[in-house]
Amino acid sequence: MPRGPRQYRLTARQAAAAVPVVIGLLAVALVAPAHADPVPGRSAVLGSRPDFAKPTADRGAVPDQSTVTARIYLASRAPAALAAFDAAVSDPNSSRHGQFLSPGQFQSRFGADPQQTSRLAQWLTGTGLSVTAHTAHYLAVAGTAAAIRTAFHTSLHRYATPQGVQQAPDGDLTVPADLAPTVLAVSGISAPAAARPAGGPSTAARSTQRTGTQGTGTQWTGTQSVCSPSYGQQVATGFPTAYTATTPYTPCPYIPSQLRRAYGVTGSGLSGRGVTIAIVDAYGSPTMLADADHFAARHGDQPFRAGQYAEHVTPQQWHVSPACAPPGSWAGEESLDVEMAHGLAPGANVLYVGANSCLNDDLMDAEASIIDSRRADVVSNSWDEIMHADPAYLTPGIVNAWELLFEEGVAEGIGIYVAAGDCGDSSPGAALTGVNCDRATTRAQADYPSSSPWVTSVGATALALGKDGGAAWETSAGDRLSVLSADATAWQPFPGAFYFGGGGGTSEDFDQPWYQWGTVPSSLSHSLLTGARSSIARRVTPDVAMDGDAALSTLVGFTSGGSYREVGYGGTSVSAPAFAGIQADAQQAAGHPIGFANPDLYLRNAFGVFHDVLDHPKVVGGALLSDILDLGPDASGAPQVLLFALGQDYGLHAGHGYDNATGLGSPTADYLRSYRWWLDHRNSSPDAGITLGAGNLTHE
Repeated sequence: MPRGPRQYRLTARQAAAAVPVVIGLLAVALVAPAHADPVPGRSAVLGSRPDFAKPTADRGAVPDQSTVTARIYLASRAPAALAAFDAAVSDPNSSRHGQFLSPGQFQSRFGADPQQTSRLAQWLTGTGLSVTAHTAHYLAVAGTAAAIRTAFHTSLHRYATPQGVQQAPDGDLTVPADLAPTVLAVSGISAPAAARPAGGPSTAARSTQRTGTQGTGTQWTGTQSVCSPSYGQQVATGFPTAYTATTPYTPCPYIPSQLRRAYGVTGSGLSGRGVTIAIVDAYGSPTMLADADHFAARHGDQPFRAGQYAEHVTPQQWHVSPACAPPGSWAGEESLDVEMAHGLAPGANVLYVGANSCLNDDLMDAEASIIDSRRADVVSNSWDEIMHADPAYLTPGIVNAWELLFEEGVAEGIGIYVAAGDCGDSSPGAALTGVNCDRATTRAQADYPSSSPWVTSVGATALALGKDGGAAWETSAGDRLSVLSADATAWQPFPGAFYFGGGGGTSEDFDQPWYQWGTVPSSLSHSLLTGARSSIARRVTPDVAMDGDAALSTLVGFTSGGSYREVGYGGTSVSAPAFAGIQADAQQAAGHPIGFANPDLYLRNAFGVFHDVLDHPKVVGGALLSDILDLGPDASGAPQVLLFALGQDYGLHAGHGYDNATGLGSPTADYLRSYRWWLDHRNSSPDAGITLGAGNLTHE
């Protein structure tokens, strides 16, 4: 598609006026710490008693001599000043824009107060607990259940939950009132919260070796019989009529060079050189570097240079929680993230940090190891959690601890990119059939940490490539699935059931951040996914989106069970590291750290540098898009044929302008072009005219 004739021409001052910013009126977490006084001289730690600790589920007290470990997360000494600083340093319209702090400067200005922390440690020791670790973020303690009762004035009990008997306090934890401002959260006393990967194999049968040449009718060995080199190029025949008169085979899983071309990286000449992308997942694959190098060489890209890839994993400290998938099952997720980041920014350094589990304490340790030393410019997180679940483990205090860590990253000029999820609106309806949903969800909701106002939430699209290798069209991610009947005469069910999608929606937990003013429609910001109306505008996700659909998947290579294989993956686990790679390219072009990107993304939206993704793109006439995946017969000879309806996310919709399925849209070639000169040009000549294209999809 050639670039259209429509142009936007704005002066820099006009662009600045498009997104007004009032420093001091900031996104505020509704879970902000609050301490009621249950007894004189003591304050409750908000949310420290989980919802599952109900009297009807009580199965008795934990024995006094039982060993208990916990973390006391430390609050910022100046939380309001920190929020104001972060807004100013990340706002392109502020005179303080880009004046980031070093980690040491952050700790001295906004970290926990050392004297208060020392007093807190003395109090804990005086109650019979031992302080076993002291970091910039928390004090770790150990002791008996009796000591916990002495310290926090509540007893530990065991409670029946759908996941088994879990430990929790039988009342809110309390601390001395004069120490309450230092205590942000307490973790470890009750069952921990756990994250899950925001992506997965599009089908188990795609774990097959690829043969042939991409773009010339690639065949698959194993059970998958055929894939189409471009969308619509190879029509599936011999099957019942579906949504349209003819249905194509699914495209062959994309490789990085195709995505680089589609999103304008190839034409930009950028590679992310000089920028470091950090990736946080759980555990780690012992063959990660070898797999990434093998995958790159196999598909025409350059392996990592010596010293370009680094990792920090501690297998001797791994622990497998019942809430986490086994370490080996994270290998595909890790490979996906590393290979996508390297694929979209082949010149950038990549640092992989593997948490010791998928539990929040371990994931925060991994994230903090990057932020506390500013080891990266960009951080990609391809995992998510449900905030409102049964049982609910993600407490307000733990959310606050995450928020403070993200705010530290903003202050230091680190951009944090988070997958928006793969379950549409994450409602119980979606979870009935969605393969990457949390079935403990209690209502439609935006996932966390994607909904944090201090991160960039990355949603997913379904990108179709044309015969020339360029982008043909792009719609919202979301697939409905039907299966060919055993007698090969019908699709069941038809229309299909929700299978896989992007993530997003209106958060009930965070107010609308300033950078979304004037861009996010009030019909979204005031309407919760449950259908309730909010009198206060809320944070809406995602912010941006990139390819990540399960039915138009992306190829990943990794070793599992001792054998290297390549698998088609879908999900916002594809989108998040891909956009992190785009941001590394953009930072190379800008010549200085971008930091927290959202204020700039929403301001830059005025220049038409994002492709406006729609559920039913006009380029295909609004017809329902679909494709067929033929896996060949199973061991008994029965057919294994899947029919996908595309652009069918659950509860989320992509329309004109900002929407809750794809946010501002996907980046175009103009997005990267703008960074070559726009920021510096704007600062040196604020009245100069800026002319960019209208953000059409095809860039090369």
